[in-house]
Amino acid sequence: MFEEYKKNLLKFYRIKKINRNLPDNLAPLGRERLRTACIDMFQKNNAQNDKDLMRSVFGPADTDEDQMRNIEKFDLDRFRPLISFLTKEGRNIRDDKLVKLFAWLIDFPPNEEWQELSDQEKERVFEDAAKKKKITKKTGGDKTIGPKTSQSTTRLFPNTYIVISCILLLSIGSISFIVWENWSTAVRMPKAGEKHMYWNGDHYEPIKEGEQKAGVTIIPLDIKTLQQQRKITIPDTLTKYSLGKVWYKGYGSNHEYFTLNGVYPTDTARTLKPLSNMILARHTSNYRYILTRLVWFLYAAIFVSLCGYGVSRMKRKVSVLE
Repeated sequence: MFEEYKKNLLKFYRIKKINRNLPDNLAPLGRERLRTACIDMFQKNNAQNDKDLMRSVFGPADTDEDQMRNIEKFDLDRFRPLISFLTKEGRNIRDDKLVKLFAWLIDFPPNEEWQELSDQEKERVFEDAAKKKKITKKTGGDKTIGPKTSQSTTRLFPNTYIVISCILLLSIGSISFIVWENWSTAVRMPKAGEKHMYWNGDHYEPIKEGEQKAGVTIIPLDIKTLQQQRKITIPDTLTKYSLGKVWYKGYGSNHEYFTLNGVYPTDTARTLKPLSNMILARHTSNYRYILTRLVWFLYAAIFVSLCGYGVSRMKRKVSVLE
């Protein structure tokens, strides 16, 4: 079983190499580059399963700093079998830990996850490896030009009113955003004759018996599934409290999450699996979600503050004109 996995890893590596999709520190391949790639990857991904993999290859460590030192002191000659396996036709490798390490470095699914994939999903992994990566450049933000200063001290509204208004506006906006983000799709209960249902992207919709919908699978109506099954569109909201309450379907870095167990809505031949600690740690990031919301709140606070400042200056200028 693992021998077949190694062949697929080698195929994945060669596809990425041909299409120049390997990480920069792995093209070309070398012992020093492999160690550098391990350091860079561990700095970006150090969930518990990543740490376990590092310990199995580089030795035990109490802290991340100790593990980094273990990697830096690693004997580079021990990478020779891996390089021979990757670069020389017909060469095999006996160290399974190095194989798992390299799969981690080039984002190939772990062996346990790979074995669960269908043939179609495995083929999609190789297709993704051949795709050219799109680089998106982010430009700078908008420039905010404040109104001209005025020498008048006369105001139509006291500063206290403006501050209170800004706080209320920010609070209402934040609460509205949270409510909108977490608002679930309203469930439409079935009417007379609607004894079937179909998946409508993120929830089920009832449909009449005999009615057809292009491109969707129609299944018998189940009230519990109709009311409770939802696709979780923001996976980074998941935490350890989601274990036992969330189910998933996917491979590699492409996972979909749902609020109820059962069949995969778009392919009823497959069954959803319960969310595990490994999937939660590897494919979701609650910290990233919280950081995104904090950044949003910060920008909103700056925007509201600038608006309040602009109002106070505008009122002062109007008073001068009077």
